[in-house]
Amino acid sequence: METTPYQYSAKPTRNPFRYLLAVWRLMRHDPSTLLSEAAIVEIGFVNTRLGRRFARWEQTVAHLKADPRTADSFETRKSFGPIDLKELECLPAGTLGRVFADHCRARGLDPNLVHIPPSDEVGWLLHHLYATHDIWHVFTGWGNDLPGESGLGGFYAAQLGSPAFFGYMLSLAVLNVVMRRANLKEVLEAFSAGYQGGIHAQPLWGMDWNDLWERPIEESRARYCIDRSAIVGEGVRAAA
Repeated sequence: METTPYQYSAKPTRNPFRYLLAVWRLMRHDPSTLLSEAAIVEIGFVNTRLGRRFARWEQTVAHLKADPRTADSFETRKSFGPIDLKELECLPAGTLGRVFADHCRARGLDPNLVHIPPSDEVGWLLHHLYATHDIWHVFTGWGNDLPGESGLGGFYAAQLGSPAFFGYMLSLAVLNVVMRRANLKEVLEAFSAGYQGGIHAQPLWGMDWNDLWERPIEESRARYCIDRSAIVGEGVRAAA
């Protein structure tokens, strides 16, 4: 795929006022409508010394390396992306690539928002998380609204296995409830449903999604045991 520039690199902003402004905006609005602000805040946290210490990404790496199904990805550390939506739009209807492109266009999503170089093992973990985040949304069926982010967070927690990562994702869900007065029951229901779905599904971590773009999405979902029956919130539209 042709090179598509990323909007944000792994380097956090050094302007504290710009960072605080992004935090303030996210506290007052739906993060799905302020993706650029969310990117600034997340990069300013997850890829800093404090963020890495809090999330304990090394535990997640250790868990994934202990599973033969996901261990190889840390040997190759294959870089993924950028994603060319124009190319994916040319694929037949019903394929993962076409469904993904249509979903991104409909929601105004930029799948190439954040780039973190796969330097070391933790760097590759973060690289893969950000590069494939929107694909996981579409593939698992969890929407881009707040319940959808919470549900996908639960799915991540189940699949990535680290207790620290579980606490990290759950704390983000609870923070959304506190800061944006979201529906606690709905958010926790989504997180729980996502977690159960992640336990039931085959590991998605480290997949080379380029191998699945041209395949029917429902066929691939069935292959990886993706259950969308308990989706909370808007979910991914039926067309996707």
